[in-house]
Amino acid sequence: MSSMVRNIVLLILWFMGLSVYATEQIVLDGQLDDIAWQSVPPTKTFFEVVPATHTAYQDKVESRVMTTAKGVYVGIINWQKVGERKKQFNLQDRFIQADFNRIYLDFSGDGSGAYLFVVGLGGGVQDAVLTPQLTTDDDWDGDWQTSYYEAEDYWSSETFIPWHTVSFYNKKNLRDASEIGVSVQLYQLSNNHLYASHKQTTENADFFLTMPKVKAIIPKEHQITFVPYITRQQDLINNNGLNDVGFDLTYKPDHHQKLSVAVNPDFGQVDSDEVDLNYSAVETLRSDKRPFFTQDINIFNVQSLQDTTLIHTRRIGAGSDDAMRLTTPIDAAVRFVQQTEQLQLGAFAVKEDHLGNDAGKSFYAMRGKYRQKTWQTGLLMTHTERPFINRKAQSAAWDTQYQSGTWSMQSTFMHSDIEQNSAQNQGRGASFKLGYQFSANSQFESSYLRLDEQFDVSDLGYIKRNNWRYWQGAFSHAINLNSPLVSRVKHKLSVSYESNDEGVKLPAQRQYSANMMLNSGAEVSVALTHNSSGWQDNIGYNSERFQQPDTWGSRIFYRSSYVGAFSWAASYQYDQEGLDGIAQQFALDLTFMPHEYWTININNFYRKGDGWLIANAHDQLTQYDRAYFVNENKISGLLTNNLELSIYLQWAILEAKSDQVFSIHERNLTELESIDTSFEDKRLVSQVKLRYRLGAFSDIFLVYGRGAMHIDTMQKQNVASTSWLRSVEQLWQTPNEERITLKFRYGF
Repeated sequence: MSSMVRNIVLLILWFMGLSVYATEQIVLDGQLDDIAWQSVPPTKTFFEVVPATHTAYQDKVESRVMTTAKGVYVGIINWQKVGERKKQFNLQDRFIQADFNRIYLDFSGDGSGAYLFVVGLGGGVQDAVLTPQLTTDDDWDGDWQTSYYEAEDYWSSETFIPWHTVSFYNKKNLRDASEIGVSVQLYQLSNNHLYASHKQTTENADFFLTMPKVKAIIPKEHQITFVPYITRQQDLINNNGLNDVGFDLTYKPDHHQKLSVAVNPDFGQVDSDEVDLNYSAVETLRSDKRPFFTQDINIFNVQSLQDTTLIHTRRIGAGSDDAMRLTTPIDAAVRFVQQTEQLQLGAFAVKEDHLGNDAGKSFYAMRGKYRQKTWQTGLLMTHTERPFINRKAQSAAWDTQYQSGTWSMQSTFMHSDIEQNSAQNQGRGASFKLGYQFSANSQFESSYLRLDEQFDVSDLGYIKRNNWRYWQGAFSHAINLNSPLVSRVKHKLSVSYESNDEGVKLPAQRQYSANMMLNSGAEVSVALTHNSSGWQDNIGYNSERFQQPDTWGSRIFYRSSYVGAFSWAASYQYDQEGLDGIAQQFALDLTFMPHEYWTININNFYRKGDGWLIANAHDQLTQYDRAYFVNENKISGLLTNNLELSIYLQWAILEAKSDQVFSIHERNLTELESIDTSFEDKRLVSQVKLRYRLGAFSDIFLVYGRGAMHIDTMQKQNVASTSWLRSVEQLWQTPNEERITLKFRYGF
């Protein structure tokens, strides 16, 4: 077939609304010069969506989308000249300080979920899951490939996402053609503006409804993926080693069905957690990078307020119930998902090692969702067995969501049922969120959460607290300016009210903030906060409640432009805190880019005040004069094309001088004399990591980790007697943890 006839056929098929497979091989080099691209009509009109002027441009971006038997190709040309663009390598899923493209793909074309793929100029990549509620889960990692190319007047990217990367329902019409949603964006680093192929961003409730659609013929496909891995860990303090093996096995009979089996699924969590000095009664919420637990997470997602969730996967494989292990080996895990045009089903089961005394746990979950074009509803049920403490926990959530061009609504009704030592407790919770979008620059949200005193999903899920009623209303309005200095000013006003489930008023926050986007690429923001007076009933140690006064606070923040070899950000905050204290807070973040392949980050945080309140024991609390400093240092870059090096060092010093000690009796505070609860908390985490990339789900990691923690009680006059640098030296010389880890995985 001559090229003319071939092109005529392709154009006829495209006019009929069909996409065809590329017959020529596409070389993924970022250049878009393959013959197959020539028959794909480009999208040249892109809209400015940040700031949301919706101005149409024909000279910013040009994108092409092509589907093949194997997957989706997205080619993007960004019309940015040399000197007007920034090139910088960034590690996977890290902040990209370069110009970059975003690609949103809704494989089913119905808004049941989407996936985000980010390509940075210089090699940085990100991927994430986009839930139906338009929240983003960055823990997900997919199998996809990308490349970029630079010319004098532009840079371009080519991205290939195979059909087998995700699970989705292949919705076909009578001609066996499918529709997938594709949205393309360019983030322009020089001024922080965003240009998109349609006028909505994920801040808009109708993002899915208005996402551009592309016709595709998606073949039926079955696939088996096998990823074995082996780990060698050497404990340098106890002088012992551990060898471990495991695997992930995935079978997809077709795109809408997927069975995943894992044995000892511990590979993904190689990075150390950040230092966490948390003395509050609210648990720190951690992320999870283990591949088995990040796949298909959007099906099991139930959106509720204040991070309330029935499934928090970091519970799985966490500390054993006999308190002898910080992590518990996982024997096996299995998950199955199936999707139809209107129904999504999912289930998983995970069994920890019983450790010889039944100190391990078992976890089960089932999920079903039914959806129409603008609304969906579903049920999630979980079950956890903890035989060592004779405890069984069950939970259920029924959630509903509605979205239109202006309105959005989310509701969740939750139930928990816990049986332990023949005692049974049942709790209930409800979450409701309503949003209205007046325009692209103005919107209002109102949200309400209620959890009764018996509600508890902490065996597998996460809650900040129970016995809680929380309401918040927020209005935001952006003004786009045609000014040589400022391009946008965004105002936001939020008001909240909190009480326990009996209606006792708790402290609540009101805040006004203003954010200014400067044409230079810099950003300035200010905020004024008022915390109303109320009863503090969650100080810790199951203490009685006591009355806290109202407090005021203010904050100013400045971030320089990201362009150039150096950028920085700084903030200053002045607060009232505690009963009658004052605090000041400083933060300074520095970023050096000595080469396009290397980045150095130095982040500093310092807070000093005399009103820090924490509980020391049941019905006893102390107001401290404390200083808290955190220093975080990161070096990352490329040694060769596939070999990455990252160095991480974080240390924190908390110096707390006992100012006043109180007992709580009959909801009143009584000062106690001659009691000194002063202490110091010093911690250090460091890691040197080499990663050699072999391909999708194929890597070699060599990691050296060293950590220390010293918590000492002492007399008030001895606090801060050791300099910070000397404290860091002592932490380094006397580690609590030091190990070398070698991990290898290879995907077949």
